Amino acid sequence: MHTEAATVQRPSRRARRTGIAYLGIIVTGIFAEFAVRGSLIVDDDPIATAANIAGSPGLFGIGIGADVVMIALDVVVAFGLFGLLRHVDRRWAIAAAVLRLIQGAVLVANLNFLWRALFSALDAEGSDGSIAIGPAQDALDAVERHALGYDVGLIAFAFSCLVLARLLAVGGLVPRVLAWGMAATGGVYLIGSAAAVFAPDASSVIEPFYVIPLVVECALAVRLVTRGLDHPTDAITHRPVRVAA
Repeated sequence: MHTEAATVQRPSRRARRTGIAYLGIIVTGIFAEFAVRGSLIVDDDPIATAANIAGSPGLFGIGIGADVVMIALDVVVAFGLFGLLRHVDRRWAIAAAVLRLIQGAVLVANLNFLWRALFSALDAEGSDGSIAIGPAQDALDAVERHALGYDVGLIAFAFSCLVLARLLAVGGLVPRVLAWGMAATGGVYLIGSAAAVFAPDASSVIEPFYVIPLVVECALAVRLVTRGLDHPTDAITHRPVRVAA
């Protein structure tokens, strides 16, 4: 007779935990960058930016808190992916984790600019509601430096994504399209960060391509939660096995 191995693969606790943390990174990152700072910061307008931040200091502070949570979750993902990938190549798995942690360290230091922006905006607001241009400009400058520091941190993350793509592809742990997508993610982050640092005028051309990292990282996170990573023997264990009657 024939018996057939179950084809439904359940994720390990580590994979599920890592995937949930990864989804948390995406949610908190989008919230902090777009829902909070995107609603308060006005490009090239220090007065409006300072007035918005001073008018909603709690919201701006919540955005900083979301960044802290995002960084903490990134540490969880770094160690989680290392645990899931070290059997493929321990040295490359360490490299991916270290590069991700370097990004986290840069982002932690970078939070200082957000606190500086908050305090400068509060200093800019007078008792009569007027906004002083000096502290307001300091607030906008701090926000812009934070954005630049974020891009610098993403350079390390870009290389981490490229290493991760290699591990996923070599280990046969995900569909090939997802491994290639992770490589494309690293490429987008690397080119985008390089443009932000060295050629800011070109950033607007690259911005539409950031949809690639969003889709790929969400897909990887969801896969970790719902299925986990494949094993090299999956193709064998999922085939019918002849058993003596």
